[in-house]
Amino acid sequence: MNNYLEDNRENAATEITQQLTEEESTQLLRGLEYPNGLEYMVSGSLSTVVGTRKNQQDSCYVSVEPDGSALGIVCDGMGGLEGGEMASRTALQTFVEDFEAVRYGQKDYYNFFCEEVIKIDEIVAGLTNAQGETMSAGTTLVAVSVVDGYMQFISVGDSKIYVLRNGQLRTMNREHNYYLILDEQYRRGEITQGDYLREGARGEALISYLGMGNISIMDANPIPIPLIDGDIIILCSDGLYKSLSEEQIAAIIRKNPINLEKTLQELQEEARVSSPTAQDNTSIVLLSYRRK
Repeated sequence: MNNYLEDNRENAATEITQQLTEEESTQLLRGLEYPNGLEYMVSGSLSTVVGTRKNQQDSCYVSVEPDGSALGIVCDGMGGLEGGEMASRTALQTFVEDFEAVRYGQKDYYNFFCEEVIKIDEIVAGLTNAQGETMSAGTTLVAVSVVDGYMQFISVGDSKIYVLRNGQLRTMNREHNYYLILDEQYRRGEITQGDYLREGARGEALISYLGMGNISIMDANPIPIPLIDGDIIILCSDGLYKSLSEEQIAAIIRKNPINLEKTLQELQEEARVSSPTAQDNTSIVLLSYRRK
């Protein structure tokens, strides 16, 4: 995972905060009319590998309830060996514990997701080491809930959420990096192409992550998105999508959409082969929605 960007953070926060509108949410997953959720089942699986790194800074989680509701999370830590591990683990544990406290009797998690990101951002920003010193650690977070055949998501950082629908891979969120600022400035005519290319050297540096303090850039959908038969939701750290193209990811999942464990093994193996000497921590969560 890339180092975060301190410069231009305040400008980015005011310019690029995104909460998806109803129209945008619908466009993301335009599909068939959603039938009775009781006719469908959700299955989930996860996989995480260290790669060629010396330590594991990713944390991931998946749970599926008998009623067909589900939660998947991937966090990718940053900030040194101990700091990255603690940041991702703390973010995941806090999110899961708080989600379980409100899980039953609630179907719309948009407000909860947004408030939880703000809460965890403050918690991670306050992490200290054994000497009581602030760790300056951070983590990405992507989370997806499925309830009654509808999905909601929240994302911070550069981890990804995809949905494979009818064989086509759809990206649900943006990478919160410096390219967001550069793209917007270039679109407005505020910088030249030369400026863009020069600044692009640090384009992948994060401008939003849990632990930065006063976080305001996040992607979330206020209108739950209906799932259809055969949809597969993919949450992953950058170790996957920087090793494999979106078409490679889609092709692997299309080959075996039923056996999620086998699909995960193949995704991890192909990522390893593609980056044999410099494979990042790679974490993947798969959620499958299909007719019983």
